[in-house]
Amino acid sequence: MRTTLAANERLPLGGGVTVHFIDVTVESIEASPDGSYPAGSGVTLALVFEGMGAPVRREISLLSEGYESVREAWFVRYRVEVVEVADPTGTPRLVVVAEQVTDRVRPGEPRAVRVERGGEVELGAMRMRFLGHSTKHIDPGESPPLLVAVEYQPPRAEPERFETNVGTEAGPQRWRWHDYLFTIEAHAFDAWMQLSIARLELEPVRR
Repeated sequence: MRTTLAANERLPLGGGVTVHFIDVTVESIEASPDGSYPAGSGVTLALVFEGMGAPVRREISLLSEGYESVREAWFVRYRVEVVEVADPTGTPRLVVVAEQVTDRVRPGEPRAVRVERGGEVELGAMRMRFLGHSTKHIDPGESPPLLVAVEYQPPRAEPERFETNVGTEAGPQRWRWHDYLFTIEAHAFDAWMQLSIARLELEPVRR
């Protein structure tokens, strides 16, 4: 479902979260003298997500052939794709597709992956690096929780580092990122993990 978003218009995504756009710029790219990249053009802008702490800015670029565009941005469980920028030099309007992650697993078998500490897992155009395990202080008689530290590398963006409490071995040790669901099937503390990686279905955000 496509939605047209005007300047200064905030699109509600759910849970008090909104998105709007700023800083629309039309670019002209000169070809390199050595021919390593061609002449081109494009539109860049920023999507700003609000509603959970400080506003979060995500860069978007729609570039001509020969260059890598970044059309989508994620914020927690929401995905926004910019399909088109209408009238970018006048009164810009964005045509977007906004979706949210559900609890439904996509059809098909989950992917099985073993990753060593310091190793990486490919996630489509993105990568996840396993940085290590840790735990935290507990009271006598309690089961220690497992904390997983990872770093995600989205395309053409700064790495995002997270430390997630995935619970104890008494239940499934899982965490989510974007539309990925990670389940730890086995692990050696701070050494390696055997993961089951599933994708979760998306559904449109309705206005």
